[in-house]
Amino acid sequence: MRLFFLLLLILATPALAQDWSTEEVFSRYKAAVVQVRIIDEVGGEKSSLGSGFFISDAGEIISNYHVIADLVEHPGKYRAEYVLDDGSSGPLELLNVDVVHDLSLLRAAAVRRPFLAIESTLPAKGERLYAFGNPYDLGMTIIEGTYNGLLEKSLYERIHFSGSINPGMSGGPTVDRQGNVIGINVATAGNQVSFLVPAGFVLSMLKRVADDNESLHERIGSQLFANQQRYLDELTSQALATATLGSYTIPGKLGGYINCSSRSDQSEERLVDTVAYSCYTDENIYLSDQLSTGAIRMDHTLVSTKDLGQLRFWALMESSFAKFYGGFSGNEDNMSSFQCQTEAVDRGDLRLKVVLCLRTYKKYPGLYDLMQRQITLNQPHQALTTTLVLTGVSIDHGLRFAEAVLESVKWNP
Repeated sequence: MRLFFLLLLILATPALAQDWSTEEVFSRYKAAVVQVRIIDEVGGEKSSLGSGFFISDAGEIISNYHVIADLVEHPGKYRAEYVLDDGSSGPLELLNVDVVHDLSLLRAAAVRRPFLAIESTLPAKGERLYAFGNPYDLGMTIIEGTYNGLLEKSLYERIHFSGSINPGMSGGPTVDRQGNVIGINVATAGNQVSFLVPAGFVLSMLKRVADDNESLHERIGSQLFANQQRYLDELTSQALATATLGSYTIPGKLGGYINCSSRSDQSEERLVDTVAYSCYTDENIYLSDQLSTGAIRMDHTLVSTKDLGQLRFWALMESSFAKFYGGFSGNEDNMSSFQCQTEAVDRGDLRLKVVLCLRTYKKYPGLYDLMQRQITLNQPHQALTTTLVLTGVSIDHGLRFAEAVLESVKWNP
């Protein structure tokens, strides 16, 4: 019996997937990968390029949302096409999207091709993976790399892939040796640092049945609303984490996906001493070339002086406080103008001037960008300014978080 099992093992060994070369992996799975082209209807030529892959024998294809976003943002002005590995092409129909995880579901009608399986279980760190795509319209490419786990500091779950994913490969699959899709190519930071959307989110999107009576903008709005509700409910469910800046307590690193940094002014000719402390999310949700959303940012700046008189110091602070613009994306086509309200807040020893500004998303009713600026007024030669920026939030969740930030600032004389 022992000899029988040994013979089986010997016979099976040559067929094991872990012995396949990169060339063999490419040969086995390239037919399931497509180039996705977005065509300008007026000019008739390609406007942008990406990649995708078949997930069923019904012609269903997965790609990134950012690859096909023009179909949503400019309906009727663009169309989508696929190009197969043999050079044949045809039209693509957009079926569904998941903007939070940068995914789209398309269909190539009446096309039957090999398709790839989705694997929601993540591999062991260091396992070899293979990314497919069409970089720079140079033809089908395979990139060998390794799985390096999930990003630790990310509000939107991403896989760290050690391999060079280049423009045009977005939406293509990254597979293991068995051809199971582990992630979808989404971005790169260069120097062999690239990022994938975990394939499990594809399965989640496929389980959600699209409402034919719901427009794509309504569907995207619902996704954005649910997403901001998720992370803001989590942040406001308990007291905000704090840090110390001079004699003040301030909101600090609120979660594992928040990055914080600080910097002080070291100029020898400075008239004021400045210490800046910022906390922010690195990743936003892509909606279009002009607009992204889903960001959190807090900037605290402590300014003090020994050389300026009180009047000059506060003239400088008022001028600085009035000049902040926020660096928001978007334009008049997709966003309204900011509407602001100023209020004086008195909490015993701590007096503040607070400015709250909101603007609406024209295509996604019920979502807003929020900016709250506040400055302390309780010391003659020192002031703390705090600026909170939230993008793509509801009124209730945005104001609740803004109030929590305001309440978290304390003076410790």
